[in-house]
Amino acid sequence: MATYVIGDIHGCIETLVSLVDHLDLKKNDELWFCGDLVNRGPSPTNCIRFIKSLKIKTVCVLGNHDLYLLRLIGENSRNSRDVGIKALLEAPDKNELIDWLRHRPLAHVSGKYILVHAGIYPTWDINTIKKLSREIETELQCENWQRFISNLWGNCSKVWHSELKGEDRNRAIINIFTRMRYLKPSGDLDFSVKDAPSSQNSDLIPWFNFKGALKREERILFGHWSSLGLIIRKEFVSLDTGCGRGELLTAIRLGDNRVYTKRVIDDIVPAS
Repeated sequence: MATYVIGDIHGCIETLVSLVDHLDLKKNDELWFCGDLVNRGPSPTNCIRFIKSLKIKTVCVLGNHDLYLLRLIGENSRNSRDVGIKALLEAPDKNELIDWLRHRPLAHVSGKYILVHAGIYPTWDINTIKKLSREIETELQCENWQRFISNLWGNCSKVWHSELKGEDRNRAIINIFTRMRYLKPSGDLDFSVKDAPSSQNSDLIPWFNFKGALKREERILFGHWSSLGLIIRKEFVSLDTGCGRGELLTAIRLGDNRVYTKRVIDDIVPAS
């Protein structure tokens, strides 16, 4: 049995199908996705349909773009300028696709691996990760999920405290799991910089380099940070290689770190 992990897809169905075909999956293999199935590319609808149709075990965590799509449910689809998202919101099987998406987790923990979209707050141990992920998942899967998600947008609170309550707590959990890149030395999240680490933003710390972070046995698998690109370390793997801006879609096979890539050719991706 092998487990493969794929980075951010962003609605690029032709590229996704081509990459999965290249993996030559067996019936006992598993396929994990780092989230951001939607937005930017031409067919998020068919990406979700394709993943749902696979005959092997799949795991997909929610990304910030997936949550944005869920927020649009109940609103006028014209609120999105993304053609692919508009098509999904008007699809005949929209409800089935949305129900599937909102039942995905924010974090998946299996053996020595943690799958998330953006990252893990440095002080969160494995039980905290599971607990906080479940808090949000429970709300997204209840009858009033649309009201819940409509109140989650915003950058505050920018620092995590276990005593946070209500919307501030929910927003902080989601921002950490799905939007985090940099932290300030104080532990506050910074959303102003999306570039890869450089001397120009030396006062900001990539979340995975934060001093005082817990020593983990688990390896963190994440996407989201396309300017960071593919990084393979013992502690983590960064897998967003720019599919959403017309570059590469990447998969890695856990165990031997074999990398598979497909360049975005058939999918039309607008310049970001």
